[in-house]
Amino acid sequence: MITPALPAPYDQADVTLLGQGLTNSAYRLQLQGKRYFWRQGIAQPETLFIDRQQERQALSIAEAAGLHPQIHYHSADGQQLVLAWCDEPSWSPACFSSSAGISLLGQLVSRVHAFPARLKVLDLSDYLQRFINSLPSLPADLCRHVCRLQMMLKALPARPLVLCHNDINPANLLGTKPWLIDWEYAAMGDAAFELAVICRAGQFNDSQRHQLVAAYQSAGGDCDAARVMQMLPVVDMVSLLWCEKMLLLRPDARYETLRQELYLSVLGSQVSDSPA
Repeated sequence: MITPALPAPYDQADVTLLGQGLTNSAYRLQLQGKRYFWRQGIAQPETLFIDRQQERQALSIAEAAGLHPQIHYHSADGQQLVLAWCDEPSWSPACFSSSAGISLLGQLVSRVHAFPARLKVLDLSDYLQRFINSLPSLPADLCRHVCRLQMMLKALPARPLVLCHNDINPANLLGTKPWLIDWEYAAMGDAAFELAVICRAGQFNDSQRHQLVAAYQSAGGDCDAARVMQMLPVVDMVSLLWCEKMLLLRPDARYETLRQELYLSVLGSQVSDSPA
């Protein structure tokens, strides 16, 4: 099979679709007795504020640290990514939210945050505003809630910026090591936001959230549980606005279901219509 998106020899590989992720497509390549993983990025990633060149820098850091499978090919535009095949499965939600899993997550995140890096900064207030500006129609009460979150973010005491993955969830963790994949949202940022993302990904309760922060602190990380708590509604809002954006770009029942769940979480009510 000829795969024009990839150079030789990968263009001659047998290709098997593994799945359509929320943004990207994943394939297995079979070539001369070897298997590889191929990530094909979503068209126009900049519409989701994904910076492929920033992702390239983060991948280089993660690969050098032994946290990411070997990169065999990465296209100039960053869209095509061929990795060494990993036979280990992604984490299950149960593993992610288990006591042992939470302890590993705290250690992993502390390690990532300690990596020296000079990536662009994810300013969360600005990030929310970019979503708002790019969406044609949103409920007024949602926009008011965004404004309140932006005021809260701007009032927070400044903290040292650290390298954040910003999308740590069960699907992005492989095996017992674990490998940490999908660095497309990586940036310098607030450790509390990263930890809050994990809490929402695992639907952690108060006890689990405190365990995550304690494990992070024990491994050398510097963040307190109160700041993580403040970031939880920011994570919810970012996720909701991301769903609104995806429904415009590529309507999918999965986005609509997640959108309704997030509206309930953020505003306490659902919305009846998808954005026009």
